[in-house]
Amino acid sequence: MKPSKYTALLIGAAAAMGTAGAAEADVLVANGGFETMTETTGALPNGYGYWRGDMSSIVEQENEVRPFEGVNMLRFNATTVNGPAPSMGSELWQLVDMSDYRSMINSGNGRIDGSAFFNRVADDYSIDVDTMFSVSVYAYSGDASSFPAQWGRSELGATQSSIHSDGDVGSWEEARLSFILPEETDFIAIRIAVSEDVYNDVAGSEFAGHYIDGVGFTIIPAPASMLCLLPAAGFLGIGRRRRTA
Repeated sequence: MKPSKYTALLIGAAAAMGTAGAAEADVLVANGGFETMTETTGALPNGYGYWRGDMSSIVEQENEVRPFEGVNMLRFNATTVNGPAPSMGSELWQLVDMSDYRSMINSGNGRIDGSAFFNRVADDYSIDVDTMFSVSVYAYSGDASSFPAQWGRSELGATQSSIHSDGDVGSWEEARLSFILPEETDFIAIRIAVSEDVYNDVAGSEFAGHYIDGVGFTIIPAPASMLCLLPAAGFLGIGRRRRTA
């Protein structure tokens, strides 16, 4: 599993704060670049290390959009596992076991940093092209099998970062987040999504061509000296990086 491009940024930031060498990030996400061709459509996951959710496909270059990295990317297709519906968003999930980080989490120093890159087709004034993407992380106690029952009811905490994408198919927009894991966290749920923020189609094609790639999540020890430098609400940001040939 290769590290996210965002990992280097995190390590660089740690060095700037005088913490280089004291904090080393562990990569958490599996198949964050969607290079492994696998089924991604289905019910909420109840195990670790795979993507599952609303109707979606792993695809290669299409609609003049090239993957951010590698040869594949994920395309959001519809707002349910069965196809178009009145629902206003398409979302996928991956669960990550955090039991190996118990002591770090219990000390209050377990910081999750996440990054995802989004792109879409160009604006077309003959159709309504939605623009809003998001990446989120939720903390839970228990194990992966409990997630379908817990979703929307008993998360310990969560944070989200959203972006409104542009119509330039040659650029990928980045959404970033940071989150201190609550004590009692046993696993996290990573959520990636696109919303029908322009027009809520209920039939036919709900998304004209909306993509995600380069999903990277890490956990890194967050010493008190570093935590005091972070904004109270955590580090939530939006960046932009142009795809290179």
